[in-house]
This record gives sequence, C-alpha cells and structure tokens, in this order.
Amino acid sequence: MLDDMAVLSRIAPDLMADIGRRAQVLSSIETMQPVGRRALAARLNLPEREVRAAAAALKEQGLITMDAAGMQLTPQAIEVLSGARDLSRAMFGLTKLEQALSRLLRVPHVVVVSGNADADPQVLKEVGRAAAHRVHKLLQSGMTLAVTGGNTMSEVARGMQSATPMNVMVVPARGGMGSAMETQANTIAAEIARRIGGHHRVMHLPDSLDAAALQEMMKLPAVKETIDLLERTDLVVHGIGRADVMAQRRGLTAEEMDTLKKSRAVGEAFGDFFDFQGKTVYQASTVSLGVVGKLHRNSMMVAVAAGSGKAEAIIAATRHESHNSLITDEAAARRIVALLPNG
Repeated sequence: MLDDMAVLSRIAPDLMADIGRRAQVLSSIETMQPVGRRALAARLNLPEREVRAAAAALKEQGLITMDAAGMQLTPQAIEVLSGARDLSRAMFGLTKLEQALSRLLRVPHVVVVSGNADADPQVLKEVGRAAAHRVHKLLQSGMTLAVTGGNTMSEVARGMQSATPMNVMVVPARGGMGSAMETQANTIAAEIARRIGGHHRVMHLPDSLDAAALQEMMKLPAVKETIDLLERTDLVVHGIGRADVMAQRRGLTAEEMDTLKKSRAVGEAFGDFFDFQGKTVYQASTVSLGVVGKLHRNSMMVAVAAGSGKAEAIIAATRHESHNSLITDEAAARRIVALLPNG
C-alpha cells in the first residue's frame, strides 16, 4: 500500500488530498452511520465544507445515501470499504505508526485507530470494532477464547459478529469487579458468545478475594470447570489498565497504594501491577493470578487499550508479556513513539 501511495503521489499529487479525504469519510461513515455531516466533521476535526464535498462525491458514485437520519453506506460501498480503510490509514500516517509500534513494542500485529479515546468516546467504539475484527480473524472452530472486563472490552463485544455460528467456547478471564454489570468479564463473555453463535461459561465470584477464600471457592465444580478452560485457552483478549486507576477500582488499601507508588507501577493486567520495564511490582489475589503463565505454547494474546493516558501502561504490559496483537488509538501510539524514540 505504501508503494502504491508513492506512485499515486507522483502521478497525481493534486488529487491525493481529495482521494484521501473521500476514503477517510467513507470509512468513518461505516463506524458512525447514520451520521450527519456536522457530527462527522466534528469527529474528524475537519471543516464541514470538506466533509460536504467528499460526501457529495461519494453519493454521486453510489457509495452512500443521505437523508434526514444522516449518511449511510450503500451495498456497493461494502465492496470498496476494506480498500478505503487501508488507503485512509496510509495517507494519514497510521500505517507507518503501526509499523513503528510493532518494532518498538515487539508486537507482530498492531492496529492504530485515528483519534484520542481520552477526548472522544467515539474513538473507543472504533478501537473496539477494530479489535473485534482482529479477534474474528484469529478465531477458529473448536477454540477457547478468554476475555477480561472493562469499558474497552465491552466495546469489543459490541463489535463482534459472525455470519455463521462459530463453535467457540468463551470464558471470563477474571471474576467480578466493581458494580457495573455491563462491563463485567462474565457479561462480556456471554455477549461475545451470543454474537458469534458460540458457547460460554461464567465465573460467579469476585475477582479480589484473600488467598484462603480464593482457594476454597476454586474447588467449586462450576468455578473449577471455568478455571480449567481458562488454562487451556487458545486466545486471550484483554484490556490494559493504568496502575493508579486500577488500584482504586480494586479497592487496594492505602498501604498497598503506597507500595505501588514507591515501586513506580504504571500498568495492570490480570491483577499484576508492573513498572515501566514490565516487571511485576505487586500481585493482587485474583482468580486469574498466574493463569497467563500456564497457557500452552501456541496460545495467542491480544491487548486492547486506547487513550494517550494509557501509553506507559501499554508499554509496560507488552514488556511484561509477549503479545501477538495490539489494538490502540493514534494518541496512545504517538505518545508511545515519543517515550521510546530508540526502542
């Protein structure tokens, strides 16, 4: 794609801006439809006249419709949507950013969505859709998929879909945490299974228990079955938390929070808190404690996290554990590149 872009730039430099803008508008309509021109212009941080011109051209080509509800794709647009996404990403530098992150973080497959989830909630939805697309490509019949909870993973679940039912077992990778049911790992596992026509199991216990209580609870048949499935999982999809935010969410004591501060913890996943180098500095007593280390050799891990505020946590998490894929946003990606200029 980058080679093709160089050729196009030399043949028709005067047309490149228009082509890129149309590709950007088309791919953005797909994620937000139905959407008005003003709302789309605000999302893309563009003058409304530019969005209006691109939309008019796309409508003339029969790729979108426009009515009182807003702009929507036509069936013909589906045929060119994948290429439009790639073109838009290449033209606005996201492809190079993905390549830089892949090298700096040693993650083979990286997807960067434009925008900053910390400033625009719509970006998190697009990150979720991109992650769902990646997960669907990795899933095969007979696999076990393990998922964590949180707002980001909730968006991943909403983005999952399958034209035909998939023989996939979906299990929660952690117990319950907090009071919001829609972002619990159990809820997300059930939603993903429903959307892809698979099966799921639940884990009816809190994520944070003292070690003795946790050992007793894990002897329960229903809990033991889920833990056994979790340890045999083929694909783990998880969010990444900032250490300070997750410490509060887990209800850590003032002494434990002081330990994290002194250890310079920046990120958290599966109850492990780690510093910038990816070294574990504190472990909460959780259902998923140690599970990642027990995964079989061919297990794959996909991390999903967005927002410039999570850049350090993403670096730490990918240093802490080897990942096959990372799905993030432009703001986090650019911050990571700034923090790791030489790797």
